[in-house]
Amino acid sequence: MLNELRDLARCLLTSGVEFTDWHPNFKKCPKSGITCFIYLNEVGGIEDIASPEPDFDITTIRKWEKANGCSFPAFNVPSLYKIQNDETASEVNQLKKDLRRGRPLAPENLNKVVENCLSNWNSTALSSVNRCLTRAISEIEEQLGSIPAEYSSINKLFQRAKRLNAEALYQLLNNQLLEKCNHNSNPDILDMLFQTGNTGKKFQVVFEIRDWTAIGSSYPPNNPNVQRWMNGRMIHFSSENRTSGTMDKDAFNGSSDGWKEKLPSVRMPRLGNVILRAMSSESPCQNRYGMVDAFSFPIGSSVRQEMKGSLEWLSDETRKRKTWIDLTRKVENSTILFAYPTQKPEREPELAGLMGVIEDAAADSDGTTFSAIASRVTQTLRGISAGAADNEVRIFVLSKRPGDARTKVIVSRRYTAEHTIKSAEQWQAGCRNIPNIKIRQFEDKTPIWKECLVPFPTEIIWCLNTAWRRQGTYAERVHGFSINDALSLLLDHGNEVSRLSLRAIDSIVRNCAFLLFAIGQENTCFSVFKMSKKYEKQALLLPSILGLMLYKNGIQKGGFMSSPAYLVGRFLSLADDLHLKYCQYVRKGSIPPQLVGNALMPTALETPVKALSMISNRILPYWAWAETFFGDGQDVGLVKYFIFQIRELSSQIKETDIPKICTDTDKAQMLLGYLARSEKSE
Repeated sequence: MLNELRDLARCLLTSGVEFTDWHPNFKKCPKSGITCFIYLNEVGGIEDIASPEPDFDITTIRKWEKANGCSFPAFNVPSLYKIQNDETASEVNQLKKDLRRGRPLAPENLNKVVENCLSNWNSTALSSVNRCLTRAISEIEEQLGSIPAEYSSINKLFQRAKRLNAEALYQLLNNQLLEKCNHNSNPDILDMLFQTGNTGKKFQVVFEIRDWTAIGSSYPPNNPNVQRWMNGRMIHFSSENRTSGTMDKDAFNGSSDGWKEKLPSVRMPRLGNVILRAMSSESPCQNRYGMVDAFSFPIGSSVRQEMKGSLEWLSDETRKRKTWIDLTRKVENSTILFAYPTQKPEREPELAGLMGVIEDAAADSDGTTFSAIASRVTQTLRGISAGAADNEVRIFVLSKRPGDARTKVIVSRRYTAEHTIKSAEQWQAGCRNIPNIKIRQFEDKTPIWKECLVPFPTEIIWCLNTAWRRQGTYAERVHGFSINDALSLLLDHGNEVSRLSLRAIDSIVRNCAFLLFAIGQENTCFSVFKMSKKYEKQALLLPSILGLMLYKNGIQKGGFMSSPAYLVGRFLSLADDLHLKYCQYVRKGSIPPQLVGNALMPTALETPVKALSMISNRILPYWAWAETFFGDGQDVGLVKYFIFQIRELSSQIKETDIPKICTDTDKAQMLLGYLARSEKSE
C-alpha cells in the first residue's frame, strides 16, 4: 500500500491540494455504537449526560490515543450492569419497548432489575478508565505546554476530569442514567446501563463542559478550532523530540527523522483503523529475513505524514462516490475502492462511483445509473486530458476479511484518462448489445415492463457470484469472480478479457439459466416472476451482462440476431406464445407449470437439434388449433402473427447449420433470443 499512497501524496501535492497533517495519535472518534456526552461541573461531578443530535458526525471529534484503550477526551466504557439470567433480560427488553412507546418507566421496576444484576466494571475495566483519566491526560498536557486563553476550555476540562477516578465515574454515571430513565424515551440509556448476553458491548463517552464562555475561552473543548491548535502543538512536540539515528535517508530518499516510530493508522469507512504498513516482530513469520518493524522499510516522518494525510483526504466522507466507494454489499469482504485522476480538476469526477455501484439510488433516481455517472465523468476527464496525454486515472482497492485485523491492497491499477473514457463508452455499447428485452416487474404495486439496465462493474460480480437454485426461486452466494475481474472487464482488452467473458457466460448458464427461464415464461404470461427485493435488480442486469460478454468476444447483435442459436431461442419463445393462447381458449385458462418452449430450453442449450426435433412434434396440436382459430378479437390477429413468425423462423433455421453442441457464446445468444420480445407480445 505504501507505493500507492506515495503516488497519491505526490499527485495531491502537485495539484495544490491542502490537507491537514493530523498527528498519528490524534484520531477520529469511531462512528459505530452508542455515544454520549458527559458534561463536567467545576468540582469534577457530572452536570448532565446527553446523546448527540441525530445529524451530528461524531468523527469530527478527535481523541488522543497513544495506546489502544487509553484515550481522552473520548474513550469506551462497558455497560454498568451485567444481566445474570434470561428472566432479567426479558424485563430489560420490556423496559426498552416501553421507552420506545414513550411510556415512563416505573422506578420500582427499574430498581428491581438493577438489584438482580452485578456490576459490569471489573478490575480490568476500572484500570482502563483510570488510565484514560490520568495517563492520557498527562500525555496531552506534556505536548500542549502553555495554553492560550482562547483555547483555555481544554485545560479546564483536563483539571475537572483529573478530579475523577473510575469508581467515582461509575457511580456518577449510574445516578445520571437512572435519573434519565424517568423522563427520557431514548432506549440507548438502557443499553448503557445493562449488558445483555456475552457480547461485551461498550459505549463511547466524550467529556465536555458547558461553561466555557464564563472562563474566557473562545470555544468549547471539542471545537474543531481547539483541536486544530492541539494538533499543531502535538506535531511540533513530536518533531522536536524526533531523531534520525544512524540513518540519513529513508526508503523514499527523504529525511529519515522518526523512521523508528510506529507507522500511523487511518480510521476509514467500513474498514476501521487501517495501519499503513505492519511487519510486527511479534509475528514469528516476519523474522524470516531478519527485517522486521521499522527496519523492514524505513520511512521518515514527513513522508509517512504525507501518506496518512492523503489517505484521510481521499477517504473523507464528503468524497464518497467521487474518490471512494464501499463495495462490501456486492463482494465477500469489507472492501473499499479508491479512484482518482493524477491531475485534480476543479470539479472532482465520480470515478469511484463509476467503478462501483451506488446503493442509495433512491436519493438520485436519474443520476445514479452507470450511464448518467459515465456521462459526467467523461465530461470532466475530457476537460483535463486535453493537452495532457500523460494524465492518469489510478485505482486501488483495500479489503479486510472478517475477523482479520490486516487490511490488504487487492487491486492496484493505472490507466490514461482517454483510455478510461473509451472503456466507459465501450462498456455501455456492450451492455446495449441485446435485442428488445423488457422484464415485467412491480413498481408501486403495479406491474410494468422495465428496460434492462447497464450494470456497474461490481454488479456484474454480484450477479456472477449468485447461484439460483430451485427453479430460480432461491439465491445463494458462490465464489468465482473478484473485484479485479470486474475492473478487467471494464478497463482491459485482449485475449485475457475474452477468456474471462467466456467464463462469465458459463457461470450465468450454470447458475442463472433457470431464473431466466422462469422470468421468460412469466413475461409470456404477462405476469411478474416474484423475487426477493434484495435480488430483483439482477433480472434487469443479466441480459445486459450476456450482451456485454458477447461484445467482449467481438459478437454484436447486428450479426448474432440471425445466428442459429438465437433463432432457436426465438422459436421456443414463440412456441410459448402460441401455447399460452391455446391454453386460454381451449383449456379455459388452465396454464401448465411450464409452457412447451420453456420446458425444452434446458435441452436446447445442450443439443439444439434434439430440442427442435421435440418441439416440432409437441407444437402440432397448438398449430392445428391456431390454423382454424377465427373471430374479430385482438387475439385472432395475434395468433396469426405468431403463426407467421414461426413460419419465417422455420425458413431461416432451415437455411442455417444448427450446431450439434452449443458453445458458451451460442448459449448466451440462445438465452437472449428466448428473452427477446416483439412489440406485439408486450
